[in-house]
Amino acid sequence: MISHFIRRILLVFVGVLFFQVVYGQKNSHIDSLLHTIRLTQDEHKKARLLLTISKEEEIRDPEKSLNYAKQAQRIAQKVDYDSAEVRALILMGVNYTRMMLLKEAIATSELIIEKATRNNMLLEIADGRGIMAVAYAHGGDFDNSSRLYFENLKIYEKLNEQRLVAGTLGNIGVDFVEQGNYLKALEYINKALRIGLEINDKTIITDQYNNLASIYHNGIQDYPKALEFYSKSLEIAVKIEDFQLQGLNMLDIGHVYMKTNNHDSSFVYFIRSLEIFQKLNNRVLMADSYIALGTWYFRKPDHKKSKELAMLGFNIGKEFNKLQTLYESSDLLYNIYLAEKDSSDAFNYYISKTNAQDSLNARQNKMELFRLEFQYNQEKLVKEQKIRQLKFYLLFGFIILGLFSGLVIIFLFYSRQKIKIKNTLLEKEKVESDLRFKSKELSINLMALLKKNEMISEISQKLSNLERNSSQDDLQGFLSKLNHEIKQNSDDRLWHEFSLQFKETNSEFYDKLLKQFPDLSQSELKLCAYLRLNMTTKEIADLTGQSTETLGKARYRLRKKFGLTNSESNLMTFLTQI
Repeated sequence: MISHFIRRILLVFVGVLFFQVVYGQKNSHIDSLLHTIRLTQDEHKKARLLLTISKEEEIRDPEKSLNYAKQAQRIAQKVDYDSAEVRALILMGVNYTRMMLLKEAIATSELIIEKATRNNMLLEIADGRGIMAVAYAHGGDFDNSSRLYFENLKIYEKLNEQRLVAGTLGNIGVDFVEQGNYLKALEYINKALRIGLEINDKTIITDQYNNLASIYHNGIQDYPKALEFYSKSLEIAVKIEDFQLQGLNMLDIGHVYMKTNNHDSSFVYFIRSLEIFQKLNNRVLMADSYIALGTWYFRKPDHKKSKELAMLGFNIGKEFNKLQTLYESSDLLYNIYLAEKDSSDAFNYYISKTNAQDSLNARQNKMELFRLEFQYNQEKLVKEQKIRQLKFYLLFGFIILGLFSGLVIIFLFYSRQKIKIKNTLLEKEKVESDLRFKSKELSINLMALLKKNEMISEISQKLSNLERNSSQDDLQGFLSKLNHEIKQNSDDRLWHEFSLQFKETNSEFYDKLLKQFPDLSQSELKLCAYLRLNMTTKEIADLTGQSTETLGKARYRLRKKFGLTNSESNLMTFLTQI
């Protein structure tokens, strides 16, 4: 036990000595950066340097860090340096949460999310949500806090950001601590610690050791375990120069030693925590050390020293309106005066203690009201966003519908024009076909007339020769021969010429006709060709030299073969459709 105590004391003194050396180096570095800012005219560089200083001061002095971040934000905003402005807002939000300025932290986180979303900065959006989640947790709204943490967890896991995954798991664990669910808290914090050890991130490791110590200290009340983890956290806090965490660890270790009646050790740690907070000039945390030391002297008992330290804590509580500090210092002063049997002063501090307690309760109620109000505003904001999104979708839908309708109209107009053009072309082809047909028909008729004229001319010539040269006996034989030649010319030669012309203009007619009615005779095919040309019985008779009776009988036989009635038009219509 003695060697263990000596090791702890040595660790404290080495840590403090290291703190004093590094603190001086830090100040020198920051002074150098400030000097560079004063000399440069480049606003972008100024913003970056201010962000560097703010980050370095974040752990040591949140108020200073906040002021530097605000300066960086103003400069970045002035020169439209979006990434620097978002980083400055993130530092401001973190410091607001450290200083328990929750409304400011939430308002800032909303700005971060808005600007980061506009610039498609995914990790910065998550940072904004993380700050908001911490503020919610401080306000006791663990539902919203956990919801935001789990949203971030999905993003970090997707991006394989192990350090951020670990930090988020640790924050979820702390939420479970606040709700008294220590088993769940241990599960998440141990997960975070494992990742921190795997990636050797000392900040993650020391935070999780501190979280574990807090669970064993204030929750499970396993003091040896609490002391083990506080010591591990302190050891790493010294290495990474997290001076505020060093002081807090020492203060907590002192409280653990006090609860286990190791008063000498508790005194050493209370003193060293006070020295660190004095170096940091953090008067609120100094008050916590004053009250802890005052309690230690009260138990000694040394009422005079205890009263002196309690009054220092009380005055700081009044100065900064820290109700928890006022409550603890008033409670200590009340017990001191009560032990001294000074009922008047004991009563005064009892009243002060009661007022502080009432104010804490009122603040808690106010915080609850603030939580409900903020939740209401958030729900309202979500509804407004949904309405805006719905309007956007409707507008987008109308635009798409309009474009689609326009395309349909254009397509229909184009199709109609295409049909019109097609119909025009078909009509033109039909007219041209009809003209060709009429032309061929006219040619055939003209050819028939010419052949007739030629034949009449030949007959006339022969008759003249007969008149001059033939005797009465030869007349009858010659007339018989002439009659045979006329028939032969009108039937064979004329038909041959006609057939050639007809096949030119109606190439498929005979093929289709014979395919359907293969038993048609040659004379019937001739008649079908004439009827195909819309020639009347009289016209056919004049052309062929046949009588109308003979042609009528031939037409009847055709109708019978084709299975038609006695209507003449039906026969012609039938043939024109083949």
